[in-house]
Amino acid sequence: MDKYLKIGLIAMAAAVVLLPTAILLKSWSEQAMFVALVSTMILELIGLIFVIISIIKKRRS
Repeated sequence: MDKYLKIGLIAMAAAVVLLPTAILLKSWSEQAMFVALVSTMILELIGLIFVIISIIKKRRS
């Protein structure tokens, strides 16, 4: 498996794990929930970028 694909999948898996914790933080602090949701979105975006880079590199070679 390509290095970029691994990084992308790990980032996406971390975002999937972080999302339920963001929902659980809603009862504790609304600001903490928003921080967790934004970090989840950023992790998903990073994962998507790395997966796209991996696909482009495979098509070129």
